[in-house]
Amino acid sequence: MSTITTKDADDSKHQCAACGDSDDGGGSLKACTACNLVKYCNRTCQVAHRPAHKKACKKRLAELFDERLFKQPPPNEDCPICYLRLPIEVYQKKYQSCCGKILCRGCVHAHSVAAADAEKYKCVFCRSEAPSSDEEEIERMKKRAEANDAQAMFYLGGIGENDTRKAIYHRQLSAVAGNVEARNNLGSEEGNAGNMDRAYKHWMISANDGYDLSMKLVQEGHKSCHVTKGDYAKTTRAYGNSIDEMKSDDRDRYAAKLSELNK
Repeated sequence: MSTITTKDADDSKHQCAACGDSDDGGGSLKACTACNLVKYCNRTCQVAHRPAHKKACKKRLAELFDERLFKQPPPNEDCPICYLRLPIEVYQKKYQSCCGKILCRGCVHAHSVAAADAEKYKCVFCRSEAPSSDEEEIERMKKRAEANDAQAMFYLGGIGENDTRKAIYHRQLSAVAGNVEARNNLGSEEGNAGNMDRAYKHWMISANDGYDLSMKLVQEGHKSCHVTKGDYAKTTRAYGNSIDEMKSDDRDRYAAKLSELNK
């Protein structure tokens, strides 16, 4: 039985996957830009080797995408007005498609109470006028998505995008960029497809950031043995820490007023 030595493995890094020619460690070979698993002399060798490499390339590409998709993103940003960590609840924050800023509703409410009538509906941050139509709003969102804006991607992955594949892709990009609603929805889609391991990975990530619905799903997953005791404990701690960081008296007052209006 043959044995692959360290030297053999190192030599393979300097050989064209198609013709076997070596660059003698000179670095003239070019790696497959999709998977970075193999190298080639030139474009001709790459095209010739494509049928043999295609399956492994797609598999590695999917693995690399999953590494990005299931990586815990950094905590949500602070409100640029009060400098407190933004809340998770949709009703407690407002996205501004003009400048891409997300403001807590406490600050927006305080502005609407104090501002003159002509200023009430302008962006609290950049002072732009509110969009005059849904079409203008979608165009603003598209521009923000091109700038790698997570919230704009989430919007386009929902009511702003009719193509199902593009919608899922936008939700994936949004989740990677830190949008917990998109992350929770991806978990639901995986769960509906029977991919429970992937579903709970998504839900634990969004629960870590303080998303209540995801935390409840993780709790149910722990009861049904889909989530381990260790993962459940870790997620619960992260969830509690995130909730504490998002507390605000102004936000509580806004929520109380909203509750009164909805009675």
